[in-house]
Amino acid sequence: MKNVKLKVKNYGLISFYIFNLSFLIFNCLFLGCAPKAKYLIENYSPPEKIAVLPFTNQSVDLDAPVIMRYLFNKRLSAVGYNTIPLSEIDEKLLEMGITDAGQLPTTTPKELGEKLNVDGLIYGDVIEFKYTTLGFYYARTVQANFKLFDSKNEKLLWEDERKVSKKEFEFREIGKAFASQLAEKTLDKALRSPLKEESNGVVNLSIMTLPRR
Repeated sequence: MKNVKLKVKNYGLISFYIFNLSFLIFNCLFLGCAPKAKYLIENYSPPEKIAVLPFTNQSVDLDAPVIMRYLFNKRLSAVGYNTIPLSEIDEKLLEMGITDAGQLPTTTPKELGEKLNVDGLIYGDVIEFKYTTLGFYYARTVQANFKLFDSKNEKLLWEDERKVSKKEFEFREIGKAFASQLAEKTLDKALRSPLKEESNGVVNLSIMTLPRR
């Protein structure tokens, strides 16, 4: 009788764990599992209006900061944040003598906020933006860091960094695989959307950590 009770208890525990695991999987698949941001200020209150500033670039791809900034601004607007047009931002930065993201540290978030008439500023840094082809192997990697500052008190409200990589082996004839990869890379460049899947992945994962407006 004791063994029977023990077995029943064990089955009960197993059922409990299976139920909780199933519930967690369901939430992740259908409700979405938002990754946790590295930094998010307590009692976070979304800025009323945000400017996505030009992104700095540590990668070797000169198009990377332009692409990532565009995607970030587009996605941020899609989830309810009020952003101003990138062209308007660049025009006002030019009036301040700022033509490159590397010049942003020469001014302060408060000065930028007043000039752009916004409450929040997004700073971005593209760390890696790479498509490597080595015969029958290719790797696509995008990594970027994002920060949101309150332009009035200059406090860091949020920060997040993401990296998305895709690596694959082509077990076909090496010459054909290499030609195929080069063609794909050339097509990406021609469409002005290199590493589109990975870029969107980095942006979406980061913005998922921001509370919705």
